[in-house]
Amino acid sequence: MSSTTDSLRSVPLFAELSDKDLKQLAQSMHEKTYGAGQEVITEGESGLGFFVILDGTAIVSAGGEDGRPLGPGDHFGEMALLVTGGQRSASITAGEGLRCAGMTAWHFKPFVRDHPEIAWALLKTLAQRLRAAEARG
Repeated sequence: MSSTTDSLRSVPLFAELSDKDLKQLAQSMHEKTYGAGQEVITEGESGLGFFVILDGTAIVSAGGEDGRPLGPGDHFGEMALLVTGGQRSASITAGEGLRCAGMTAWHFKPFVRDHPEIAWALLKTLAQRLRAAEARG
C-alpha cells in the first residue's frame, strides 16, 4: 500500500473507509511538499483544491489574524469542494516539513457521493469551525 494510503488511514475524516476505498482515494490525490513560510492557499483567492496534511505543520490565518495550528490528519479547503469558484476564507501557511495530499472538487465529489460517511464527517467539521468562528467574532 502506498505511503499516501497509509497516511490517509490515520485521518479521522476517512476513518470509516475500507482499505480498498482508501487506496482508490489515494490514487486520485496528488502529494505536494511546502517549505516553511510558503503559502499553500491564500485568503480571498479562488480555490478548487481540498488538502489533507500527511506530515508537518501549517498555520491558519484569516483577516490578518493567526489562528489555529494544523498537523497530520487535519484537512482544509473543504469549502472549495462545496462552493465551486468561491473565494478562500483563510490562508494556510506551511510550517516545518509540510506534506499534503490534495485533490480537486471534480475528483472528490463523486467519491463523496459513493461514500456518504465522508459527507457526514465534513458537515461535523464545518459545524465545529463555524461555532469556533462565531465564538471569536
